[in-house]
Amino acid sequence: RCYILSNENGKIQLSLRQSRLNPKSNSKVEDVEITCIKDVKKGQLVRGYVKSITPSGVFFGLSTSLLGRILFQNVSPYFVQKHSLYEKYLPEGKLLTAKVLGVNGKEKHIELSLLPEDTGMPSILPESLDLPRYDAEEEKREADDKEKREELKVKTKRRRGNSERTRKIHWDQAEELYRIGKKIKLHWRLAKIRNYSVWEAKPKKRKICPADENDSGIEVYYREEDDDPEEEAAEKKSKIRKPGEAPRLQVSIGFTWDEDMNAIDIPVLNQKEESSESEEEEDPQSKLKKQTKKEKELEKQKKEKELCKIEAALMDPSRQPQSADDFDRLVLSSPNSSILWLQYMAFHLQATEIEKARAVAERALKTICFREEQEKLNVWVALLNLENMYGTEETLMKVFERAVQYNEPLKVFQHLCDIYANSEKYKQAEELYHTMLKRFRQEKSVWLKYASFLLKQGQTEATHRLLERALKALPTKEHVDVISRFAQLEFRFGDAEHAKALFESTLSSYPKRTDIWSIYMDIMIKHGSQKEVRDIFERVIHLSLAPKKMKFFFKRYLDYEKKFGTTESVLAVKRAALEYVETKSSLADT
Repeated sequence: RCYILSNENGKIQLSLRQSRLNPKSNSKVEDVEITCIKDVKKGQLVRGYVKSITPSGVFFGLSTSLLGRILFQNVSPYFVQKHSLYEKYLPEGKLLTAKVLGVNGKEKHIELSLLPEDTGMPSILPESLDLPRYDAEEEKREADDKEKREELKVKTKRRRGNSERTRKIHWDQAEELYRIGKKIKLHWRLAKIRNYSVWEAKPKKRKICPADENDSGIEVYYREEDDDPEEEAAEKKSKIRKPGEAPRLQVSIGFTWDEDMNAIDIPVLNQKEESSESEEEEDPQSKLKKQTKKEKELEKQKKEKELCKIEAALMDPSRQPQSADDFDRLVLSSPNSSILWLQYMAFHLQATEIEKARAVAERALKTICFREEQEKLNVWVALLNLENMYGTEETLMKVFERAVQYNEPLKVFQHLCDIYANSEKYKQAEELYHTMLKRFRQEKSVWLKYASFLLKQGQTEATHRLLERALKALPTKEHVDVISRFAQLEFRFGDAEHAKALFESTLSSYPKRTDIWSIYMDIMIKHGSQKEVRDIFERVIHLSLAPKKMKFFFKRYLDYEKKFGTTESVLAVKRAALEYVETKSSLADT
């Protein structure tokens, strides 16, 4: 006794709940029925069945229309590397109790847990497996993370110390150079006040100190009357900045009169400017790096959420493909499946995209392996149907000619005949049958398909003439089978009396063909009267056939009488069987 929940598309959903079978009874319902996501609340204990195990977790059926997901860390407190172990302890259809961790009504996601601390039930994976616990794995990860953080701290401290040292060195050099510059300016002023030419002593010092030959090559003679100190400074500056030459500074030994003030001031300024520029450049770069890291983290989170949504949608077993991309993914996963290719074509035809459907069919014919002959033939038949419905006669014939080249010609001819007959193009179908009879005269199936086509059209006389033609064209060993098949078609679509006459004439000529007798019995049980059926059984049991065959017919006769007859008729069949056995045994004794 069942309660019918629904009957859609030939699928009947049933229920054995006592609350449905006996609604008047006030018995307590153990598992409250869940019809929608609103019936599920956070913290609730629910019972359901294991649907499937996927890389993203275990899918848990709460009802016929509602699924929940259990992440692997919520399945068991033990850490499992190979997910195939779950299939052993969580077979499909196993009844379990789970706790609801979270409900997302918008996305219709339900997160569940099978952990013992949540459900109060024992762990699904036994302790005997000696698996590591998730807590131990997390402690290891935390320890590794701490070590990495400490290493990063040490590295950053080292970098900061190095950068502080370099900055201190640069600052000391700059201060020393600044102090030297002040001394030079002071000596310059004193020499000018005393009206003393400082630079006349320069050539003498060059002679005394041969080490100064590798100097920067500055040769300046100060003339108080003609030249101006500012012009000399400009000339010296230009000479110092010659390409390929660098100004020389001797700071560590002490002050010497050979050094020029401009030569000292310029590198000091350059160094200060470079240090300040490098500090200014480092700050915005570090800021950009920080910004990019934050942006990258946000982008990663967004991408992860999107991927989770896409994965959940793709892992849903009841989800139907809704776009060309979905069909492309399905076709890539199983390229030799003609069903998927035909669904892809139907998807485009629903949107009246005929050219795209043709392109999909061509892709299928190129993609399907050449060994999969039946799968390829299915696509060819679909393409013929498409051209018959949406194309012209010329396009249909072109596809037909190609299909004949790449497949068995007889199968392609028969499929096109069926397409013509289903689309009520009877004239084209009859013309194609005539060509088939000329090309495949020795094929029995061609004559039988043409006969069924004629009988469906009500052309019984043409069918009788076709039988005569078939018996002339086919070899004699096929005649009995052809006549019986024509008689069966007559029973289904034509004249029953003519069909009986065909069977009777065949059995009179070939009385020991037990297969024809059994076919005749089956048809008469469906279409004839009880008297006609009993007459056939009486004729058969009085034939001189092998004991095994007679036993088979007696058994069938007895089963028929038990079902449709009386106790007397059953006893009569048993008596006839005993008489047959006695006569056979007496003959054996003699």
